[in-house]
Amino acid sequence: MQISYKSDYPNQVHQLNLSISQNHYLLKDGEIRHQQKKFDVNWKNYTNTGKRHLVNFLIRDHYSNCFYAETHPIDAMPHLIDFLFNAWKEKEDFEFCGIPKNIIVGRHIIQEYPEFKIFEENVTDFTIELANNGFATGIRSVRDWESNIPYFTFYEPYRHIVGFQTNTAKLCRELNARDNKKTEPNLKKWIENEPLLRVTNDKNEFNKLFH
Repeated sequence: MQISYKSDYPNQVHQLNLSISQNHYLLKDGEIRHQQKKFDVNWKNYTNTGKRHLVNFLIRDHYSNCFYAETHPIDAMPHLIDFLFNAWKEKEDFEFCGIPKNIIVGRHIIQEYPEFKIFEENVTDFTIELANNGFATGIRSVRDWESNIPYFTFYEPYRHIVGFQTNTAKLCRELNARDNKKTEPNLKKWIENEPLLRVTNDKNEFNKLFH
């Protein structure tokens, strides 16, 4: 089945992106550093640079553009299940939550995490769709997230990876609540258009859906 890239309400369609940061890496003490020139890295060659690269996980709601993202060292990546639970559970610092009806992913995610297909079988009215191109996986929101990392890490509480990760939901909320005076803020659009709210806050119960 091919999903047309049109959605009628929040949490109808989510887009999932998992990619290596093109501009950020970690120092030995865990400080996040920005490099202006993009790294020429992929999943096969990243060990050749001598840098401790970062990886961005991102879920984007297609209707509102609202997104939740996490950044992790490439050598300490969480399992995809952990990220999905964080993205879809209720959060104290960010309203975004809920399992969508459809999710668009890159083929490499299904290849790396085949248990995601088991989740599709176990969850009623949930479909995984393979992306036709990079934009279908929410790459624009990844660029937005990446471009704001230097701004956030200017402040001491977010400069090191532990502090940055501790405040992930708060940082996502700030980005999605911004008003550029041209379009409705992402978070406002998500909240005010009756999002589908299928929420699992029990990690053990969520994990069972992948088996």
